[in-house]
Amino acid sequence: ALNKHRLFILDHYDAIMPYVNRINTTGNKIYASRTLLFLKDDGTLTPLAIELCLPNHEGQDHGAVRKVYTPADYGVEASLWDLAKAYAAVNDAGHHQLISH
Repeated sequence: ALNKHRLFILDHYDAIMPYVNRINTTGNKIYASRTLLFLKDDGTLTPLAIELCLPNHEGQDHGAVRKVYTPADYGVEASLWDLAKAYAAVNDAGHHQLISH
């Protein structure tokens, strides 16, 4: 997939991470995200993995707290996958509205 140029990364980590702590002190909650996408034969992109990140409570020198979610069809894992997709979509829509316009 990599050699055929079918993998893409939607990376909102650097744009979102500086604001995560400030936003999360309000009634709203957010994660910084990175999404790995695969270009299918029909021309659509499908997510393969989503990384959600929060600042480390011990400080920036300790790196971010990261969790990677992958597609699931059943149970708690499917619900967590849906939530990860929602966070990634919010970051993408926010970036589009605030930065692209």
